[in-house]
Amino acid sequence: MSNSQPSQVVTFGDRRRSAPNEAQADLSPWDVLRGLWARKEVIALVFAATMALCLVWLATTSPVYTASARLLLAPRTGEISNFDSKSQPRLPDDETVQSEIQLITSRPLIEKLIKDLNLDQMSAYNPALRSPGILSFPGEKKNEATDLDQVVDNVLAKLSVYRKDTSRVLAIDFSSGSAKLAAQVPNKLAEIYVGQQIADRENLNREATKWLAGQIEELRGKVQRSEAKVEAFRTKSGLFITNGSTLPRQQLTDLNSQLTVAESDQAAARAKLQNAQSLLSSGAQVESAIDVLQSPLIQQLRQQEVQLKAEIAQLSETLLPTHPKMRQMQANLADLETQIRIEVRKVVEALRNEARVADARVASLRSSLTRLKQRMGQLNQDEVTLRALERDAASNRKLLEDFLQRYQEANARAEADARAANARIVSMAQTPAAPSYPNTQSAITFSVIASLILSIMVAFLMEVFSAGFRSGEEAERLTGMPFLGLVPELPGSKKKSPPAAHAIQEPFDLYSEAIRSLQGNVLLARVGESRARTVLVTSAHAGEGKTSTAASLARVFSMGGYRTIVVDADLRAPGIHEAMGLMAQHGLSDLLMGRVRFEHVIRQDVMSPAHVIQAGSPVANPTAAIASSQMLWVLNALRQTYDIVIIDSPAALAAADAQVLSKMTDVTVLAVRWASTGRRVVSRVLKMLSAASSRRVGVLLTRVDMRRYRRYSETGLEPYPARPVTSRPVGARQSAAHTGERPIIRQAAE
Repeated sequence: MSNSQPSQVVTFGDRRRSAPNEAQADLSPWDVLRGLWARKEVIALVFAATMALCLVWLATTSPVYTASARLLLAPRTGEISNFDSKSQPRLPDDETVQSEIQLITSRPLIEKLIKDLNLDQMSAYNPALRSPGILSFPGEKKNEATDLDQVVDNVLAKLSVYRKDTSRVLAIDFSSGSAKLAAQVPNKLAEIYVGQQIADRENLNREATKWLAGQIEELRGKVQRSEAKVEAFRTKSGLFITNGSTLPRQQLTDLNSQLTVAESDQAAARAKLQNAQSLLSSGAQVESAIDVLQSPLIQQLRQQEVQLKAEIAQLSETLLPTHPKMRQMQANLADLETQIRIEVRKVVEALRNEARVADARVASLRSSLTRLKQRMGQLNQDEVTLRALERDAASNRKLLEDFLQRYQEANARAEADARAANARIVSMAQTPAAPSYPNTQSAITFSVIASLILSIMVAFLMEVFSAGFRSGEEAERLTGMPFLGLVPELPGSKKKSPPAAHAIQEPFDLYSEAIRSLQGNVLLARVGESRARTVLVTSAHAGEGKTSTAASLARVFSMGGYRTIVVDADLRAPGIHEAMGLMAQHGLSDLLMGRVRFEHVIRQDVMSPAHVIQAGSPVANPTAAIASSQMLWVLNALRQTYDIVIIDSPAALAAADAQVLSKMTDVTVLAVRWASTGRRVVSRVLKMLSAASSRRVGVLLTRVDMRRYRRYSETGLEPYPARPVTSRPVGARQSAAHTGERPIIRQAAE
């Protein structure tokens, strides 16, 4: 036993311990392990039961097979409804993937799956085909009607469609009791889904083609009407197109060009005429004018004149001027000059006529241009209207051309992908070789781990929440009071006689050694400088072995040569006389009430030198009787006569007698039933007793199962070899019963 002050010798009587703190109250890991080892039978039992349940479950559970097919979602290409889209189709996003999952698990597809595979003819999915179960009512008829919605719900319960990670792959899983059916369902559902996509695309293309054909015909009509309006208005307004422009505008352009040319010609003609007139008016040779010089006739006459003059000059060298030939040649020369002058006058007159013609032409062109300009105001308004009509016609024509071009391109893509779906099967479900549920290996592994954890948890909870103390160390740590020892539970074969008799009959038994160990602790107890003389034995509840412990302790003390008396102070339910094999007679209550004297209540034990005072007759108020001064007088008288006075009191929680007696006695032994009495109950009783007895209280564990106790503590009682018992007790002192010292009691009573 540990001491509060190691430098001093501390005995049971003046032991002072501090209240246990949290560190002392908490269980150490080693204590937990010891507790688990102590309950290894519970661990083994729970483990075996859990494993048995697992094996039964594995043997009775129907196997379930799971197969999986894989679908890859592709971009939606070739749809004729997207004929006006030139961008590349985008990959399916999260919303699209979730929409496809909902489409795969839609009721129409599942109904088609059920019809194709005849799932409505299987009792696993059609409750109407199942036979009445064991729990069905007598006479209950089987429902022959097939509820397709319920069959669909049952199939959907076994079907799982989900996305593989973040990919565009969808997994279709199906669980069934048939391995073949588990593979058929996802494969068939994938085929139905792909076929449904192809059919939907064909219907979409067909409807879109029909719609586009109507749109194209309507656009053609609009183009024809708009172009007809353009031509009708052009005819009405005269705005015909020539060389990329309207006719009036072209005429205006031509008149401007012609007027410019005419004015240029007019200027040139007037310049020539003015030059010729200026030459004539100045008397100069008009033949020098450019038009005169360029005249072919005049040029020919000049050549003849030059030639004739050359001949006259040549003949003048040989002939006289009066020569007839000379005269003839002179006459010819004069004719030529006359012809030249006539031709010059004609040229000048031609220039004058040309100038007049140029003036008339310019005047005519200016007049026409003026009239055309006056008309252009109205023509401009008509031209604005014409351009609007032309733009409308061009827009309709452009829209029609774009419609036709894109329709042809989209139609070509649609025809190329007419039998292609937006998803393809990348992996067909294979017939599973082993069931997915239950997984025997995983189930057994999990069961072993779970069973082990559960068994340990059960044992741990039983240990943590179990009542009572398991070892002396635990009792000292949790209560802060000294541990006085433990009293083992007598085996079943040794329960024929009371424990107090067993202490005499088997002096070297574990039970007897335990009582002697308690005897040693009592002998070491001190009250001040003297040895403790009075010992109170009590307990928290009845049935914890306090009475048998008190009787056994009295017999062991007496067999050791100590004058010993045991007093039964339990006036409510006395038991000392039964524990020591005596007949019920007058006792303590009669002595306290003054009905008898000491010599009438002290009895001799039949198996030892110890004396006994029984409880006596019942009294109306036992607590008042115990707390009276008469009781204190009785104890003082017994203390003067006997070496050891052992008092058996009522249970501390049943009455206040134990508190009263604890104050009157030197030390108190609290008998605590091993692994039974609650820790809080013990702590409460100890507080009550220590408050009355200055904490001179010790804890004694009773009715200990030694086989289980050794699992909680390394220390324990070991039996000694059997020795023969002498007929006379051996001790340092003789008992008062053998020396005839009863007069002491008589003197004290007097």
